[in-house]
Amino acid sequence: MYVSEQDKIAVWVKAAPISGYDATMWRRDEFGRAIRWSDYGDRGSNYGWEVDHIIANALGGGDGIGNLRALHWRNNASLGGALSGIAG
Repeated sequence: MYVSEQDKIAVWVKAAPISGYDATMWRRDEFGRAIRWSDYGDRGSNYGWEVDHIIANALGGGDGIGNLRALHWRNNASLGGALSGIAG
């Protein structure tokens, strides 16, 4: 999925700030994993993150900001299997 810089910023600010850390650089996804802004798209990083659909497109979700979230790549990868190959 192509994600514009504007959309990337919009989902980033929806993620929870981490107390004591610079919120422009560090956040937590909704499952509690720390993510780092500069590690977007980096599946080799312990803090890498991706833009995820809350409700998969295949299940009727859209690409609007309200249906997108910043998610640690490991969480995103584990949720993908829940749809048994249905792309989201």
